[in-house]
Amino acid sequence: MKRIIDRFLLENKSDQIRVIQWLAVIGFIVLIAIQIRLIFSVYEIEQLEFLKKEKEELKQSYEKSIINDLIFPGGKHIIDSILNANYSLFKKIKKNPNEFEKPLKGIGNDILSKLRTETTFGELLRSMMKEQGLNDEEYEYALCIERLSITFDGRHYYEVINLADKAGGIVEGNLEAISKKNVVSGITVTVPEPNTALVGSKLYIRKYNQVKNILFKMLPVLSLATISILVIIVIFGITWRNWIRQKKLNEISNDFFNSITHEFKTPLTTIGVSIKNMKVDLREKFALDNYRSLDVISRQVFRLDRLVNQALEVSSFSPESALLQLHFILSDIHDIVLDLQIKWKGEADISLLFDERIADVKCNYDGFMLTTLITNLVENGLKHNISSVKVVEISVNYFDINQIIVSIVDNGIGVEKLDSKRIFKKFERGERSTHIEGLGLGLYFVSKIIEVHRWKLELQNVGGKGAHFNIIIPVIK
Repeated sequence: MKRIIDRFLLENKSDQIRVIQWLAVIGFIVLIAIQIRLIFSVYEIEQLEFLKKEKEELKQSYEKSIINDLIFPGGKHIIDSILNANYSLFKKIKKNPNEFEKPLKGIGNDILSKLRTETTFGELLRSMMKEQGLNDEEYEYALCIERLSITFDGRHYYEVINLADKAGGIVEGNLEAISKKNVVSGITVTVPEPNTALVGSKLYIRKYNQVKNILFKMLPVLSLATISILVIIVIFGITWRNWIRQKKLNEISNDFFNSITHEFKTPLTTIGVSIKNMKVDLREKFALDNYRSLDVISRQVFRLDRLVNQALEVSSFSPESALLQLHFILSDIHDIVLDLQIKWKGEADISLLFDERIADVKCNYDGFMLTTLITNLVENGLKHNISSVKVVEISVNYFDINQIIVSIVDNGIGVEKLDSKRIFKKFERGERSTHIEGLGLGLYFVSKIIEVHRWKLELQNVGGKGAHFNIIIPVIK
């Protein structure tokens, strides 16, 4: 049953990782899309702003030049002459307009053809540009008639020409790509009276190589956007690579813990049974009950046995794997220190100081994890220690009325300020500890145990003066 549950949790974890990976990829694509959209938006704005001043000045000059005319100087005369010549046809159209769609289009074609033949706009445009100090050779333009309609009653109009937004209505010019963004002037002239015409025209102007000029103007923005995109890509690539590397390390770690679970179980069980038998034999022969060394060995075997059984759970230090119970914390810490004193006898001076009022204080924690926590901090201070006399002092006191503080102080090499956060990460070690044997997991386990119990961990006296760890633990009353 336990294997089934473990497999279920592992599969769920894999699904969560895949979801996070997909979210990361989607986020990456969204960031790139936003950058591209920003570039496009800036380009659109630059297009609208490009030649804005020149267009405004040309608009005023152009509209002033045809204030009493249509399309270009003389355009009104051309349109009126053709319309007047077809007056007799219009009388018939007035009686039954639905039957004269083709004749009206023919009149429109005649007007458009004559406007193109007799246009004078090119000379007018060159004159206007010269007044504005512009070089007409740098620009392309198009003058278009977009609509021409007639009315017999001042209310109902009949279309003669309707070429809105189509290049077919060009009267003069060399601009083939008609775009609303290049409009300089749009004029519609009408008099709502019988037997009159409605004429709509537009002037488009665009600079040669306009796109190139806009992009050159946008060069700082494009450079910044390109650099941002490259930075995003590089960061994403590095993060993804580290992610894969971390995943492989986790897989290696899981394989290791699975291996020791299988390989260590039998010898530990054998040692535990042998110690019990040894106690019985000694008691029968010598009638003694005080076997201090055997008690220490028994506790250590029990601890190792729990470590093997809980290797996978302890490696993640999840709240589900923690067995939280009420304990007399001073008694447990005393046993931990006693075991450490025996282990390091002759090599280090390990002492315990405490407030006697804490003897009856209970706290809620996992006893096995507390042992791992204290042991890792003490042995970390001894392993990273070059003093002739290695010293570790553990003290237990009241922090306030509702909390106690467990302090562990050593005279080792200490922790550099820059390393004070990094050393609590998995497989990370201080810069001055790279030559010392170890995997960089001890303080990582410490931080996870603190996290699971929701305690507080402080690191003081960093850098060459030994390490000073404070653990603040709530009291259960």
